[in-house]
Amino acid sequence: MIIVVDGPPASGKSTIVEYLRRRHGFSVHRYKRLGLVNTLMLLLWINLQSKEVKHYIHDKVDPVILVSPSYLEKLSWLLFGLEAVYKCVRYASLLFLALICRNIVIDEWFSLGWANYFNLMSFKRALKREHVAFLVRIDLASLRVLSKVHDVYYCFIDRSLEKLKSNWHKRGHKVPYDVKFSLLARCAFKLFTETIREHNINVRVKYAYVQ
Repeated sequence: MIIVVDGPPASGKSTIVEYLRRRHGFSVHRYKRLGLVNTLMLLLWINLQSKEVKHYIHDKVDPVILVSPSYLEKLSWLLFGLEAVYKCVRYASLLFLALICRNIVIDEWFSLGWANYFNLMSFKRALKREHVAFLVRIDLASLRVLSKVHDVYYCFIDRSLEKLKSNWHKRGHKVPYDVKFSLLARCAFKLFTETIREHNINVRVKYAYVQ
């Protein structure tokens, strides 16, 4: 069995994942997007002496978000290539884990991942529309393969905006909560549910609103 826990930032995903690991012995796969892209941005751009940048890095904000759109647009094909390679490596490791483990819980996947892509495409010009379409197709193809190996359950955890902001600041984050990104995550979830239904991918989807 594979359980995917997704939702806006500060919705409590990691808490649920940790509970499943400790209580039921699930193997954990933490799928983070843009690994190679963010590494490149750190190497090429960030002034680590900047107090503001240090706050963003401390709060685990993707470094690529801090780069100007005009600069990212020039690197769009490079960023797309890095993300495609990174994605294939991560999916290979996940498939291997699925073959050797009976129960797996995945911390973040489609909704947050697609929200990242939409954000980079629409507001940062770091990805082109055809790039996002190709990356989404890789996601769907990988999900189709995994659904043949295990039963897949996808749970989207949501909370009120006030609760999300409260949780965000309780964790000690210095930067403001990104309301726009949380809305993108919800839109991406709706798109995900419609897409898997259209492509007849066997995944059980659950929306859970937590007080």
